[in-house]
Amino acid sequence: MNSQTPNTNPQLGDYPVVAHPTNTGRMHPVMDNLDQTLRQLIAEVCQEPPLSCQRQNKLCEIYQLVMESGKLWQESTPYYHDALQQMWEYCCQHPQDYDPTVKEVITWLNDELKKRLRRLREAKYRQRQRQISALLTAQEQTIDSWDNCPANPDIEPVLEIWQETLDWVRDDPDQVLQNTCFRGRADINCQVLFLLRFPAETPWSTIAAKFNLTPAEAKDLPKFYNRRCKPILREFGISQGYIEAEQNPEPER
Repeated sequence: MNSQTPNTNPQLGDYPVVAHPTNTGRMHPVMDNLDQTLRQLIAEVCQEPPLSCQRQNKLCEIYQLVMESGKLWQESTPYYHDALQQMWEYCCQHPQDYDPTVKEVITWLNDELKKRLRRLREAKYRQRQRQISALLTAQEQTIDSWDNCPANPDIEPVLEIWQETLDWVRDDPDQVLQNTCFRGRADINCQVLFLLRFPAETPWSTIAAKFNLTPAEAKDLPKFYNRRCKPILREFGISQGYIEAEQNPEPER
């Protein structure tokens, strides 16, 4: 996708951005000395009065050169466009923050872009954790209590996650849940346990009695659930984007 052409006379922070900028293929006489040109332009921008036409034109030239270079950091995330816009707004408003003795201009822009991507990623993660927390709380309630809840737009994403997860458990398209059995018993598998544990949160003692488990088996069943079943559910959540993978997740006990 070609980069978009900036407005003829944009204001600070009003720079069009694209989700995946790539090199347009057009030749530019200063591309061979891109960093030197960008350094010079930034130095000239800092000497111009704020909001002056000269300053805006030089900022537009910086934007155009960078976007045409295809050297900005790229990644396929739904919030990349927002992070890119935030980066341009900040850097165009604070060109004096660039230190030519420390790094190249593109490196400075990429560092600022990655910083905003990280912030948006963390914000998205916190939002998802709140949704998961609400989902776990919902597991302790009965279906009737959900029916009695008033409509609330904030809870809709949680309900969608809940329904999609429940559908996945019931369908078990890869049969990974049905094939993960407790002590070789096909009638006690992860699918069965998930359907018993949520939303009704059936007590372990009731489940043990249902399957005529010995005291030793009844003691081990929750361990099997935590160590074998929950990781499968977590992998599904990660694959659907409901939760983010941890670097070093601690094992369930």
